[in-house]
Amino acid sequence: MRDEKVSQHYVPRLHLSRFSTKPDGDSVYCFDKQNKRSFETSVRNTATENFFYDPKTELEPEMEEFLENLEDSVTNPYDKIVENESLSVLSKDEKEAVAEFLGVQMIRTRGERSSIQGMIEGIEEQIGRENMAEELKEEIDEVKKEDTLREMQNDLIKEAGGQFGDILMELDWHLFLNDSDLPYYTSDFPVVRHNELDFGPYGELGLMNQGVQVYFPLTPWVMLAIIETSVYPDMPEVWEKDNRDNVVFQRDLHVTRSNRFVYSFRDDFDQAEERIEDSPIVAEPLSERQNVK
Repeated sequence: MRDEKVSQHYVPRLHLSRFSTKPDGDSVYCFDKQNKRSFETSVRNTATENFFYDPKTELEPEMEEFLENLEDSVTNPYDKIVENESLSVLSKDEKEAVAEFLGVQMIRTRGERSSIQGMIEGIEEQIGRENMAEELKEEIDEVKKEDTLREMQNDLIKEAGGQFGDILMELDWHLFLNDSDLPYYTSDFPVVRHNELDFGPYGELGLMNQGVQVYFPLTPWVMLAIIETSVYPDMPEVWEKDNRDNVVFQRDLHVTRSNRFVYSFRDDFDQAEERIEDSPIVAEPLSERQNVK
């Protein structure tokens, strides 16, 4: 068993530290939706699990090293966007690095693994174990194991992360500058999607869907918005927003789309508590729900 790279973050510290309560970037406020309580925690010790990507039997933590290299490539562009409050400061290579980082981030979380598990369990429930051949039961039981889910997720990260990044490069990129007194949340599922168009049973959150909107809060005051333009064709590249309603909407996306944890640089989770009071399903892990609006 290896003794290095044991604790593996599914939300990078480079992101969480932007929401820190302290200058050293090592503390954030966290709201646990399942237990309905908030607390201050170290960035080092949240959104992380031991051997999340690379099992303890793997002497070389291949996935963790891949993710660390990806995070290293995006650190400088991340800083440039925030410091300059501009996207035009990025070179093409830097923008592509950010796009790949976001594409991978959509897949690498505990919530995504939970969603995969939920889909498998949904198929099992729909068919009914009593209607399954023994061979199929054994296959489904194997797929539901944590080691198998880990392997499936790792394959998705390597195969689909870059493809998602390529799609994001084809959409329109914008910055929202939050001039209100209400900070953005982030969460254990920090890249969230929304669509005002309804495609019925086919779903509307696919990256290639008309009207899809992808949001990633860079800091409590700066939001990266990547949007298919048919709904908002005249949106400016940088948009200063002092409307609390828009921030409330963005915060709600993180409350509803996250798996379990919501983060803020303030202990201000009244909105999250109210949302869960109104819609208790929001507090359930993503394996227990498909889409919450």
